[in-house]
Amino acid sequence: MDKKATRAYEKAMNYYEKGKINKALDICEEILSEGLDNPTVLNFKGLLLYQKGNLNDAITVWKLNSDLNNDSIAEKYIKDSVADEERLELYKLGEQALTQLKVDRALGFFSRCAESGFNSIKVNTAIALCYQKKGDFYRAKEYVDKALCIDQNEIIAKNIEKELKENGVYLESKNKSKKNLVLITILFVIIAISTGGYAVISKIKGKNINNIAEKNGSKSLEEENIGDKNKETEDKEKVQVNSENSPSENKNEVQNTNIDKKKLDILISNNDLDGIYEQIKNVQKESINSEDSEIYKKAVDLMKNQGVSKFYESGLNNFNQSNYTEAKQSLDKAYTYCEGSSLKEHILFYRASASSKLSDKAAISQFEEYYKQYPKGVYTQEALYELALLNDSIDKEKSKTYANTLIKNYPNSIYVNDNIVGILKS
Repeated sequence: MDKKATRAYEKAMNYYEKGKINKALDICEEILSEGLDNPTVLNFKGLLLYQKGNLNDAITVWKLNSDLNNDSIAEKYIKDSVADEERLELYKLGEQALTQLKVDRALGFFSRCAESGFNSIKVNTAIALCYQKKGDFYRAKEYVDKALCIDQNEIIAKNIEKELKENGVYLESKNKSKKNLVLITILFVIIAISTGGYAVISKIKGKNINNIAEKNGSKSLEEENIGDKNKETEDKEKVQVNSENSPSENKNEVQNTNIDKKKLDILISNNDLDGIYEQIKNVQKESINSEDSEIYKKAVDLMKNQGVSKFYESGLNNFNQSNYTEAKQSLDKAYTYCEGSSLKEHILFYRASASSKLSDKAAISQFEEYYKQYPKGVYTQEALYELALLNDSIDKEKSKTYANTLIKNYPNSIYVNDNIVGILKS
């Protein structure tokens, strides 16, 4: 490699280390336009395409390198890439499972895809999305950082990062990480120059970057139109939601305003959360006498501090196993005491999703409740998608409004599919 090509190659490596993979590819093209007798650059270009998920293009570049330059490294890459055909299919299955809200199943597919560096930008982004939906924000951050370190302009990854920042995950200082990134980049280039690129390229294929780089997420707007359209029915829906999930307000149930103090005390001592819930679910706070107020408060505190998380976990496990009736029962319990909990967003969404799976008419009002409270939340895309589908046979205009909002605010979402296009064309 001559001096001019070496400097250009070094520049491409610097762009790559800064998360500017497309600029790195442009530099590779400039070098190769002067001649294809540069095996190091050809292999590097192939690996960049490989990480972007362009398997056929990557193989084409490596085959060209093998044929023209008799490059053994390129031949090895072609041989190793055979297994990536299967990973491409696994990725598609993961996307399908995620669309169906089978998060754990999707995560299993994506994790198998992550066994190689192929399609690493999309794979790491998808894994981050799964962990975000599971409420494991720090694992989500780990994988979204990996994606953005390769491509700082990856739209879905940037949106996830923005939402994680809003949840306080990125509060710690990043100065130390930035300094480490600069040092690593310098060492990376030195190795590239001294070894002619082989060690560098080998390392890229199995690379696992954990440095943190600051990115700017773009804001999504346009939720107001749906809020205005639903304004007239908001109060009515609020009453409906409360009546659906507050047994003490159900006219068909006999209200029990008395507390069995002795029994409740035993249940609290045994930490029987389900039993405690059943004992106090119909009790009206206003009807409690002074003697029972202390034990009632103790029971409610236990529901808020332990019951919500326990009921949510039970509901989520049942949901993932397609036991939607059991999931709904547990999530209803969690919903009763979720105000102020960090799990509230997840509870609202999965409760609505369980209702939808059971063809419960309450699903629409529950998804609308989620969307009103979290217009830019973790599950906003899914909520808009579900609302568009559920309203399609009831209120065409409302369905189209939700579909339009989904496309306008999240044009790259996996939920912008044939179903949404069909709604807008109908």
